[in-house]
Amino acid sequence: MVGLLPSGEQPALLSLAITRELELVGSFRFVDEIDDVLVALADGTLSVDGVVTHEFAASDALEAFETALDASISSKVLLRF
Repeated sequence: MVGLLPSGEQPALLSLAITRELELVGSFRFVDEIDDVLVALADGTLSVDGVVTHEFAASDALEAFETALDASISSKVLLRF
């Protein structure tokens, strides 16, 4: 499971996990390191050239999402605001 959910109980289709013999493992990401990453991105000391394959203006968001759907040509696709 990926993503951050709000605090409290969350609904889950446990029957699907059981019948498919899935193992649900929780994890929390971005504790303190996210601050360092944001600073490095802002000052240019973190190179993302190997990961970011495309960058689009926000006005071209539809094209950006279409590009992001095709994993054969894209990795990380960014929107500029």
